[in-house]
Amino acid sequence: MSVGKIFVVLGAKGGTGSEIVKRLVEKSESEVSQVRCIVRDPATIPEGLLPSGDDRVSIFKGDATKADSLVVPFSKADTVFFAAQGKNYDSMCMVDRDSLGVLAQVAKKQGVRRVVMISSMLVDPVNRFHFIRIILNSPILSGFYGLFHFKGLMDLKFDGENLLRQSGQEYTIVRPGALCDGPLGAAKVLVAQTNSVITGGKKSTRADVAAFCVMAAEHEKAANATVEIASDLTSKGSTTVPKRVLNGITPDN
Repeated sequence: MSVGKIFVVLGAKGGTGSEIVKRLVEKSESEVSQVRCIVRDPATIPEGLLPSGDDRVSIFKGDATKADSLVVPFSKADTVFFAAQGKNYDSMCMVDRDSLGVLAQVAKKQGVRRVVMISSMLVDPVNRFHFIRIILNSPILSGFYGLFHFKGLMDLKFDGENLLRQSGQEYTIVRPGALCDGPLGAAKVLVAQTNSVITGGKKSTRADVAAFCVMAAEHEKAANATVEIASDLTSKGSTTVPKRVLNGITPDN
């Protein structure tokens, strides 16, 4: 009997992170043997947020910015999903930017095959004058603490992407647009490499984004690639994101 792979989810308490955990445990034991959920404080995980009654799911106390706390959960892991995000300016600097360099180095030392980062559409500074990016990059999201700082959330996420790209660790960077709660397969998933928005794409459910991330994690086309993802609300999706959506995707330069 084949032994499944080990997956790690950083930010497992968040909306997208918890959905990634759910998508992973839907797979068979021959595909997934362990799902290691890393959170800063396990005691704060809301009851019922993560799958219960599945021995493959385990909780680790850890911090994406502290390498020592990642060594054990990363050991023998195939894929690490990064779905964490800071809540104020200081934590955005540490989590959305600095932690990508930290976890990439630990992943390399522990032999992790790939890191999948959930970033955001429009993070590249070439989109600096896009109305949505201006809002998301504003001090409002950092509680105005970063009012007099040069960089905002989107800038920090882009810096984090680059730390991962430059690390030498294999990666996939997923840039969803607006996110919402909702069922899996709510709409047709659209994937492109526009470095901007996807024409015709609307907000996606976190469940659909999670399903895409799990599929892309093992797809050879997604190795060292950055992709935008959105949803076509006029077309019904499916509970399984087809691999063909990655046809034509190319690695980053």
